[in-house]
Amino acid sequence: MINEIQHFLIENNKTLSVCESITGGALSSKLISKAGSSNFFQGSLVVYNDEIKSKILGIDIKKIKELSAVSEWTAYEMAKSTKKIFSSDYVISTTGNAGPKKYDEISKTGQVFITLITPIKSITKEYSLNGDRLENIKKTVDFAITLLHKNLNI
Repeated sequence: MINEIQHFLIENNKTLSVCESITGGALSSKLISKAGSSNFFQGSLVVYNDEIKSKILGIDIKKIKELSAVSEWTAYEMAKSTKKIFSSDYVISTTGNAGPKKYDEISKTGQVFITLITPIKSITKEYSLNGDRLENIKKTVDFAITLLHKNLNI
């Protein structure tokens, strides 16, 4: 899938950027694992802490606390802000709770949100994972790559 994504983005002169919380850089690492990634990959942000989400991305901290950093709203706001920062054609954001403990009183352990913004639409998907911490992070990376791949019209 990575080869097909890379080929599509390069051939169509499209760019990609990423904003990660739950995946902590693992998604970006996988996306740039093939030579030639600099032809499409604009950059990434790892915004693990709520205050950093607010400070770097300009997301309303009160709303994060109200709705949870692990929410559809936060995932979308992360992607929207990243699109503004990098001016990318495609943006992926990941937020969630990898476990083993609850993040807050609102979210659930294993709950994940991934937002993809394309040139024509925005999609946010919710996943409920039940693996250990590392499995949940790996699955989130795989789900994000699959979501991107499915929406490139390859």
